[in-house]
Amino acid sequence: MAQSTLGMMKVVLPSSHVRLQVSKRCYSILQRNIASRAFLWHKSFRLQLSHSSGFSSRSTQEGTINIAALEPTPSQAVEADAALHADKKKTRNKTDVKPWEWPAVYFETGKGKLSSLVTLTAAAGFAIAVPVGAPFSWTGIAMTSAGTMLSAMSASAFNQILERENDSRMVRTGRRPLVIGKISPLHASIVASCAGVGGVALLAVTTNPLAASLAAANIGIYTSLYTPMKQKTIWNTWVGAVVGAIPPMIGWAAATGDLGIGALVMGGLLFSWQMPHFLSLAYMMRKEYRLGGYKMMPGEPSSPELARATMACMRHCLYLEAMCVGAPVLGMVHPLFAVEATVLNGLFAYLAYDFHQKGLAGHPAKTNSSARKLFLGSLLYLPLLLGFMVYHRAVTTPAENEDVHGCPFLDASKIVSEHDKQTMKK
Repeated sequence: MAQSTLGMMKVVLPSSHVRLQVSKRCYSILQRNIASRAFLWHKSFRLQLSHSSGFSSRSTQEGTINIAALEPTPSQAVEADAALHADKKKTRNKTDVKPWEWPAVYFETGKGKLSSLVTLTAAAGFAIAVPVGAPFSWTGIAMTSAGTMLSAMSASAFNQILERENDSRMVRTGRRPLVIGKISPLHASIVASCAGVGGVALLAVTTNPLAASLAAANIGIYTSLYTPMKQKTIWNTWVGAVVGAIPPMIGWAAATGDLGIGALVMGGLLFSWQMPHFLSLAYMMRKEYRLGGYKMMPGEPSSPELARATMACMRHCLYLEAMCVGAPVLGMVHPLFAVEATVLNGLFAYLAYDFHQKGLAGHPAKTNSSARKLFLGSLLYLPLLLGFMVYHRAVTTPAENEDVHGCPFLDASKIVSEHDKQTMKK
């Protein structure tokens, strides 16, 4: 028996066969040349090769192996793919979920973490729409948040149902409940339908039909338009940004009963924020998205596609600044907000510019690092921006106190202006 060490692999050559024990890291390098991408879920694997199957170079004394000779034949690749699909079917037929685990399964199927961020934007839209000095309804914002959360989870669940085959090809999504068989498509469809109907109904009953209509429209756009577009055109990102822009408008509509200029500004802020947020993520996950069959704008470093994506990131950072400066002019927030937002937007724009420069330079490692910084920066940017807006939201005046009938949670008779407070003290 002869032994040798090649890279990270320990190769053993018995008299009758060759056994390769390959680490997870080494496998990730060799996976394109080995039978099936299906084994992305395995931490390790073994290849059994006949000693006579032929290496282009082999020495029984030294155990030298030409790795290129390990590439499978077309028939082997077909057999591996067939075995993969058979294994998936077996896995999906074995649902072993304990009763107390179902809430967690439902939460993951509805992308609970992402839906929570969506709900945060709706709550912020509600809070910003209610000026300081007007009575604030905690019941109203709670019902708005609950309805938005249910609607968002419904849309996300339908998305996972439709994309379960694509998700199975990607490491990032390969352990989702629908992919590994924790929940069946029928079961998930029933849960998603109940969540969608419940969320829209809750908004209709506790807020107003406008907010409910926006939630229903968002479920429809996400499921019927955005999801299929992901496999057909890179412009799916812009449609997805519309989906992300609607939740703060739901909150605004729930608080005021209409969609004024403030609601459009809130929607615009969320639309533009999603460009650097998602395009940086799409760059980092570009190889997985290709395996999943999704079309995304970012390409490889120094490519025209990546240049267009990074330019879009910088352009929308400028749009964010313009809207933040315009918000005080429109009477939505105190002028001090514009100062704070300018500092925040400057830092955000710098991260986008760094992503652009590294991408043009063509350094894969540096480009990936800058994309990651931009993505993480976007996660910090959004709650800070919304927090500043809520803190600096507009203050009511005596004239405005007379016209709040459009808001289901405001009562003009209970509003006391600063002028009235001073008069009462005297």
